[in-house]
Amino acid sequence: MRTRGGVRFGAILLLIVVLAGLAGVGSWWWRERNREYLLRFQPKVGDTMRYFFEMNASAQGQSVQMTAFLTQKVLKVQPNGLLTIETRIDSGTMKMNGASMAMPSMPPFVRTYRPNGQSVQAGRTANPIGEITEVGYPNKPIKIGDTWSDRQATRNGSALEAQFQLVGKERVRNRETLKIAVTIRDVSDPNNPVTMMSGHQWVDLNNGVPVKVDMQFHQVRTPMVGTMPMQGSIKMVLLP
Repeated sequence: MRTRGGVRFGAILLLIVVLAGLAGVGSWWWRERNREYLLRFQPKVGDTMRYFFEMNASAQGQSVQMTAFLTQKVLKVQPNGLLTIETRIDSGTMKMNGASMAMPSMPPFVRTYRPNGQSVQAGRTANPIGEITEVGYPNKPIKIGDTWSDRQATRNGSALEAQFQLVGKERVRNRETLKIAVTIRDVSDPNNPVTMMSGHQWVDLNNGVPVKVDMQFHQVRTPMVGTMPMQGSIKMVLLP
């Protein structure tokens, strides 16, 4: 009887331990789901971010693969938080329909960014490769599950809308990051919006710097041919 009682008591004790553990996990999950984050793009003067960029795309029977290194250096940070950043693209290669070639060298370009990660210069698509490092953080604290959006005019007169959702926190390349789902649409025609790209960005929890980007192409709208399907992906990762 003692043995049975001991077994019964041991089972009860084990159940109590398991329930206590589950309660702890539940409490941690609730805290994480309700934790607020105020995202700000705030690297320091002299900081250099070097990325490896890779694009694979196909449209109308044509395929393009591209790889390059993208380097961003913070030149200036103003008291109001505006950042002046130089972007340089080098060591690029391009393959079109199987034929490989070196990408022509491009001069570095300098842009000014707000603390929410958006460029001060009006319009987007000044440089398609550099544009994917641009982010658009909300001006208030957010929690996991929160959504927000941003709409900007492009330089060709069309309108792009980016929709964001904070989906979680992950550790990427030894950095604590927030994972953000992104959908970019061309909304020039409100009655016929076109989903152009969708995917995720992972941004550093401490300084808002993009750590990883993984986006997929869906469609593209151009003044010459209108809307056409496009398949492919853009990937970018911050190097150590």
